[in-house]
Amino acid sequence: MKYIFILKAVLHSISHRKFSVFTSIFAISAAFAFLAAIGCVSFGLAATAVNSSLAFPLVVGPAGASDTTLVMSTLFNTDKPAGTLDYEFAGKLASDERVSAVFPVARSDSYTGVPVTGVESAYINEIAKGFSEIGNDIEAHDIFGKNGRNCAVIGSKVAARYEMKAGDTFFGSHGTVGDEDAHVHDFKYKVCAVMKPLNGPEDFAIFTSLKSVWEIHRHGHHHHHHEDAEYEEHDHEHHEAEHEEHKHHHEHGEESADGKITAVLVKTKNPVYTAALEREYSENGFTSATDTGRTVRKLMSYMNKAEEAAGFFSYGTLFLVMILVFVTILTSINERKREMALMRTLGIGKLPVSLMIFLEMFFISVSGIVIGTVGGHLLLAFCKPAIDFELGINLEPFFFTGIETRGMLYTIITGVLLSLAAMVKIYRMNLVEEIAKE
Repeated sequence: MKYIFILKAVLHSISHRKFSVFTSIFAISAAFAFLAAIGCVSFGLAATAVNSSLAFPLVVGPAGASDTTLVMSTLFNTDKPAGTLDYEFAGKLASDERVSAVFPVARSDSYTGVPVTGVESAYINEIAKGFSEIGNDIEAHDIFGKNGRNCAVIGSKVAARYEMKAGDTFFGSHGTVGDEDAHVHDFKYKVCAVMKPLNGPEDFAIFTSLKSVWEIHRHGHHHHHHEDAEYEEHDHEHHEAEHEEHKHHHEHGEESADGKITAVLVKTKNPVYTAALEREYSENGFTSATDTGRTVRKLMSYMNKAEEAAGFFSYGTLFLVMILVFVTILTSINERKREMALMRTLGIGKLPVSLMIFLEMFFISVSGIVIGTVGGHLLLAFCKPAIDFELGINLEPFFFTGIETRGMLYTIITGVLLSLAAMVKIYRMNLVEEIAKE
């Protein structure tokens, strides 16, 4: 009976301190919502990276390219290529009995910061899960076939962000946004198809044919912005001179963009062959190669460190919040001396009275954990479309991560220790003397 009375007293105390209790619960909930976000976003990034690396076990590029550059510039389209290779090199790799398929790629232009990458139809067939839109005269199995001169295949997120559909046209920029050499080509791309969502970096990419890339850079197509009519009159003459210069270079055997690629994505027959090919093409002095799985794992280790750092600060925030709750509880004890003295006169011992404070702090801690965890995941589910759209992360909003488990454990342990400290204070307190002092 007395324990029911204690429980009622706890609920009565909470109801009379709504603001401080709500503030404490809200602070704990906010910290746990942040932990949920850290865990789910980190897991989504890792899953996206791992899934992308599984498709192509090996990447081969020009000599001097680092492992990270090779992976980031090909699989994730977020870095500049380190140089070029001859297209014939892809044929040499394809003839190796340890290789099951090769996919040459060549970085072309960009469109408002989105990279345009030259590939062959086989690459699109390899990565695409179908098309949400495709042109009437386009064959899905050979998308860069006879009509592929200026054909562009765009990712689902690119189509959604820029409201592009099959049949639309656009101009690419040489270089990336902010580059000193960036300029707009007069080579017009036509959207031939929009890929279905892949939940990976391909959703934020634009692909065209290798022949288009070579044609763009062989002829040096680009717009010049004229400031006056006189400059405009001589523009045609300038283009002719520029064309003759490119022709001169080509005839004298100087390096041309024609037939150049930036890397080759390789599918090997087994991991042993992957390791052997990586070693061979990294030690020959002419090329660089990387095992994509190992490189991605290395990147993930850095990401895990960032997650741990963010978690460390979140745990520190939780600890400060629990200290705040503890101070609030101690303050309320001084306000409730008469109430506790009355309970003692009714025959309720020191331990049950002390237990009341423990239950109150435990209630605040558990409520904060539950509300923060559930609320955080619901908020992530609500924000999933925006996160997927802006960051290209395949977010799993209801995936429960280790960082949250550790947060719960640390919070409960801290809450119990602080509650015990409050209990000891009350247990040692002589309520009659305390009230007499007042």
